[in-house]
Amino acid sequence: MDMRIVAIETSGREGSVAVAAGGLLLRERTLPATVRHASEMAPAVQELVRWENWAPREIEQVYVSLGPGSFTGLRVATAFARALSQAVGCKLVGVPSLDVIAQNAPHEFGVVVPVLDAKRGQVFAAQFERNAAGELERTVEAGLVDPAEFVRAAAERGRELGGKVAVLGEGVEYHRAALLAGAAMGGGDVAELEKNLWHGRAAVVHRLGYAMAMRGEFTEPVTLLPIYVRLPEAEEVWRRKAQAAALKAQDGK
Repeated sequence: MDMRIVAIETSGREGSVAVAAGGLLLRERTLPATVRHASEMAPAVQELVRWENWAPREIEQVYVSLGPGSFTGLRVATAFARALSQAVGCKLVGVPSLDVIAQNAPHEFGVVVPVLDAKRGQVFAAQFERNAAGELERTVEAGLVDPAEFVRAAAERGRELGGKVAVLGEGVEYHRAALLAGAAMGGGDVAELEKNLWHGRAAVVHRLGYAMAMRGEFTEPVTLLPIYVRLPEAEEVWRRKAQAAALKAQDGK
């Protein structure tokens, strides 16, 4: 019997869940907007599992998109996966969301740059290049970067390879001017991909997660945690207030 798998993508505004048998995707369902991930994700998974006549205890692996992205969506998905692992003993695989988004780029693009908004004039981005087999490999690790400078370097790399460069992801909408400036400085053939290609999909989480599972790259439940670019704004405010209060108390001694 093929491995029974659940895949979850909740890092962006549009989420999705999927079920698969080994490497074969069986069903995928789109979730409503991020604000409803908490109430819609678990029922959607349950419905797909029922469609396949699986009992929850028969789920053997769960693949989760780890972010960066929606704080609420990522927390809900990782908490759900950890709870399911504890309940039925399924194995877990965490998949970086930029890897998932990059796979949306058509094969004509040899260099792919997925970008997410990190606020304060920065993006969280990585760079991928196609190998001889046409598969994307991460060539610049994900990190907080200046959007113009990052795309400039990617454009130069694309020109060096003689290929096209794709930029995609929810960060495009917030940093388009800087990205365009970087592309102009780099002088390469850089294209902003259509908006319907900006979001990750559970089907891709399954494909990448399955490859990782076949290599034995599982994640222990206790370490399956969201990747955050920054702390949620409310938590940053709380920490600043706590630090200020601590300094005030220290000065008063």
